[in-house]
Amino acid sequence: MAARLLTAARRLDIDTQPELNESREPVLDADDEEELRSKCADVELVMGDDLSGGPGVLHLTTRRVVWVSSSPGGPCLALRYPQIVMHAISSDPSAYARPCLYLQLDEGDGDVIMGGMAGGGAAAGANGDAGAGGEDEEEEGEGEEEEGSAEVRLVPTDATQVGDLFKVLCDCAALNPDSEVEGEGDFFFDEAEVMAGLDPSTRAAVIAERLEGGMDLGEGEDGGEDLQELMGDDPGRFEDEDDEEGGEGEEEEGEEGAGQAS
Repeated sequence: MAARLLTAARRLDIDTQPELNESREPVLDADDEEELRSKCADVELVMGDDLSGGPGVLHLTTRRVVWVSSSPGGPCLALRYPQIVMHAISSDPSAYARPCLYLQLDEGDGDVIMGGMAGGGAAAGANGDAGAGGEDEEEEGEGEEEEGSAEVRLVPTDATQVGDLFKVLCDCAALNPDSEVEGEGDFFFDEAEVMAGLDPSTRAAVIAERLEGGMDLGEGEDGGEDLQELMGDDPGRFEDEDDEEGGEGEEEEGEEGAGQAS
């Protein structure tokens, strides 16, 4: 079970070898100003629906969520807050049997396999050896592995601690905002695309503003007069030649159409 837990954790880029001291407590990163905010014993860690690490000690620091198995030499897992895309209290028995902290994680480099490990579904003969169709069944079992969601549940034995742990988790998560703001980086435009999408009057105003800034024209009377003189009666004089040619072409087509109609 521990091996499966570690394999699933690595697929989600969870740190499976956090540094511990002799007391099996996480070593805090002083350079990152990491501080311990809460420590709770007898907390079961469950990945997916049923991949349990057994009881352990939960440490909530200002930089990480660290779970250390209570078994000597047992697994240890550490999550950084930006890896947690959602956290909540789960108290609905239909969702999970016991109240717990629910964490939904960034999926990292791959999906978590929550079904049997490779070959786990192969049938065995009465003597413990694989049956005649063992290899085929093993391959079929591999194909039927279920891809579980990137979920972690932290289940304290004392259900009354869930609320306090959640509050600490929220406070610490707020100290580690995601560096990528939602919506940023979703669309990329170059300057030509932006300018082409503007109506002629707005485009002329943008060009005029840039000319004013580039030529360091003042806001006084002289600067305004110079700008007006520069623009003249033709605010579209600085538009692209391609736009002008396109306009002339449409005008010529309009004249030809009028001539044919007459």
